[in-house]
Amino acid sequence: MKAIFIVLFACLSGTICFAGPQYRGHISSALRFIEHYQTTGDEGYDPGQWVARVTSYLPSNIGVGKFNHPYEEPTAFVAASVANVLAEIYFLAPQYDSIPPMIRKTVAGFSNYYWDELFNFYPPTMYRGVRVRQPRYMYLAPRFKGFANIPPDADTTSVSYATLQYLHKMNFGEHSFKPLPLSVVSAFSKARDLNRKPHIYNAGQGQSNTGAFLTWLWDENDPRSPRNLFSRPNNGTRVPFNRNDVDCVVNANVLKLLTLTKQTEGPGYQAACDHLNRMAIKKDFFYCGMYYPSRYVLPFTMAEIIHQGGSCLEPSRDNLIAFLLKKQKKNGGWKNKYLTRPDRIQSTAWALSALAQLGDPENPTHRAAVRDAADYLAGMSTRDRNGFVYWPGEVYFAATFVARYPVVWRSSAYTTAVAAKALLLASRF
Repeated sequence: MKAIFIVLFACLSGTICFAGPQYRGHISSALRFIEHYQTTGDEGYDPGQWVARVTSYLPSNIGVGKFNHPYEEPTAFVAASVANVLAEIYFLAPQYDSIPPMIRKTVAGFSNYYWDELFNFYPPTMYRGVRVRQPRYMYLAPRFKGFANIPPDADTTSVSYATLQYLHKMNFGEHSFKPLPLSVVSAFSKARDLNRKPHIYNAGQGQSNTGAFLTWLWDENDPRSPRNLFSRPNNGTRVPFNRNDVDCVVNANVLKLLTLTKQTEGPGYQAACDHLNRMAIKKDFFYCGMYYPSRYVLPFTMAEIIHQGGSCLEPSRDNLIAFLLKKQKKNGGWKNKYLTRPDRIQSTAWALSALAQLGDPENPTHRAAVRDAADYLAGMSTRDRNGFVYWPGEVYFAATFVARYPVVWRSSAYTTAVAAKALLLASRF
């Protein structure tokens, strides 16, 4: 009886009551897949995570992984990213009540990734008697181990705090929020693209002193950081290649967190909005995300920010919709830029979610595009040995700008979560 009242309240309050009949089974089964494969802490992962794999396509003798060998690699970033999409599904459709327990498990597994009140991509380990950050399983030749001793970053910190924020909303109401620690706000505010020499990747795009947020929450000129690119991990934490950078998707993740926590008046917020709006005008979705070699992850994230009340991105709504409609294929799906892998499933899941979130169900063009895309995406699903629906993981993000194409991360849990969210949003059409 309680479940019936929850569903009825969801319908009356304007959230999505049920996905369309043709997708309801896909969504429910996909959530069972994600729940089934959430880690307990006994699989070589921290509790509450999901399998993520990093694959290098560099020749093995270079020493960054073995060629075409996927390494399982636990990170708080992937775990939080999956959890956040699940939370967004839950706030649209609270009848999926298996989601809050999954979020709680993810948060319980965060402890290894804290750096004071910030978050690091990698868990800690000991190297020659010094506590450092390193991948847990991926092979790195000794000369490259120092590259991985990285500082806390804005991407992992923002998505992890978004998970904490979503859990707070589940516990205390969707319209509640928990203020960010002042140290986190300060770290974002200090790490901005102002009065500095741009990263070579950003300079190549004509981006300089944008005022947007930097990726690494660390002083790139810190005298304690080794300047030798091949310095051993125990010689200190270092920003990769000694130069901080501006990534549009990282900025979107920071904006999303700041929007969720009502921190929209602080330093950098408007500058980051302006930066993303410029990217939308230029339709520079593929290159502006130096860690994200995809056209569609930025529209996906911007759409969620707008949904959460990030009005500073509202000027980009029409540009985003026009871009997504233009790039849609005749079969209803999307594919990535020809310079990289097509990633048709991941591209379609991101693009459909963005279009369904930004578009108008009363607009015939939007409605037809969303329905075609949803049918295509549902048709790309498969089943595991337990009979659960899932979508095989395709490229989510990359290692560094110099390995933007050959060293990439995939997660079937993440791809499946985004696909389920996309189908749920498509049910409005």
